[in-house]
Amino acid sequence: MPRAGKGVQPFRLPGDRTGTAFRGIEQGTRVSAPGDLDPERFAADDRFVRALLRRFVADPNAVDDLAQETWLAVLRQAASGGFLGRAWLCTVARNFALQTLRGDQRRLVRETRAAQDAAFEADGEVRCDAPMRARVLAAVDALDDRYREVVRLRFFGDLLPCEIAERLRLPVETVRTRLKRGLAQVHRGLMKRT
Repeated sequence: MPRAGKGVQPFRLPGDRTGTAFRGIEQGTRVSAPGDLDPERFAADDRFVRALLRRFVADPNAVDDLAQETWLAVLRQAASGGFLGRAWLCTVARNFALQTLRGDQRRLVRETRAAQDAAFEADGEVRCDAPMRARVLAAVDALDDRYREVVRLRFFGDLLPCEIAERLRLPVETVRTRLKRGLAQVHRGLMKRT
């Protein structure tokens, strides 16, 4: 961090006229309001916070976000006249990191449960209850012959559009168009029955 000198302005927070808002953080002195900032001390404490956060979080973007949250908490605490020591700073940064890790863990559990709800059978088939399967088959059977044949070959015969085009002696784009229109009709048919 460049030192304040000729032509270089010291780092200051908005509204900080003296440039010394965090004086005393390292020593653990009481700060009554964010009015004093020592740039060297701030830089050292910021490196300390980021090094601590990197122990918990591997993502550098998450480290930046957590460091910002930590410094916001410092500003709030300093404004209320609270005790601001390195131990306090360490605890705040660690708590933000642990909250993030817990949130990530909860999100992973939710996503896993959601994925299990739409789980696949061992052979790759999607689980489907009997009434839903009957509705889908009825909607496919209600299609025009040209759409029904393409949809059945694609989804029940597990053929690619190029293979269907070869089998039916049609252009590939015609097969794709029929698939798209057929699926739209199946979708409309299923929506009408709900």
